[in-house]
Amino acid sequence: MPTRRTVTRADVELVHWTWPGAEPTALLLHGIGNYGRYWDLFADAVDGRLALIAPDARGHGESGRPASAYAPEDFVADAMAVLDARGIERAVVVGHSMGGLHSIHLASRHPERVRALVIVDAGPEPLPEGSERARRLLTERPARFASRAQARAYFERTSPGYVDAVYRNRLEWALREEDDGLVWRSDQRALEQIMSGRAAPSDRWAALARISCPTLVVRGTRSNVLSAEVARRMVASLPRGSLLELDAGHNVALDQPARLAEAVIGMASTADEHF
Repeated sequence: MPTRRTVTRADVELVHWTWPGAEPTALLLHGIGNYGRYWDLFADAVDGRLALIAPDARGHGESGRPASAYAPEDFVADAMAVLDARGIERAVVVGHSMGGLHSIHLASRHPERVRALVIVDAGPEPLPEGSERARRLLTERPARFASRAQARAYFERTSPGYVDAVYRNRLEWALREEDDGLVWRSDQRALEQIMSGRAAPSDRWAALARISCPTLVVRGTRSNVLSAEVARRMVASLPRGSLLELDAGHNVALDQPARLAEAVIGMASTADEHF
């Protein structure tokens, strides 16, 4: 089981989860509306072959919910604070979706802190259908569930096809219990600010081209977010980029945790050859 830890930056408590393992450490950045424990299945597959740190992003999970400050640079500064708190000089950074976009900015602005980068189903120009589906799910979701059974039915209806462990994980970590039901851990105001304040595609492409470390772009072949064309353009823009496509949807870490774990471990080994 991971250990719950905290660090405070700019008056925001940042909860993060750590799994012991061999060096180097991988920093795992989740997507919008998710939480650090999203990576549980991936961590099981890594099985101690890497040390892992998975923050709850601000406005998500058990971390603080400031009224504002949800720009990409705020999330990058939070990630740096977590690394500093854990005494990690350089990490393998793995970012999914929103976390993937933040990982691009982190690696471009702080190259001395990133050994290798794995961008999981995220890119400068997401597919419109995926963006619209995410917006709809996050803005039209029920505010409260009367029971765990009702919440489980909602997850199965809106995100079908996952193994039982995924739904149990979401019940445990996406929601918290109150006296009259279950409510979301992620803050609705935060989600709306994030969706309205994302960096322009041109800024993302420019940041991508500045990344100097070995970088793997992972795309789910059934993704509705990252197209094959954009993934190939990303690799062409990266000085040291490569592409891995897996039989998965957008949530590669849930569909293919073992394959993704092997890819991340491989990138950690590749990075070691360059230090």
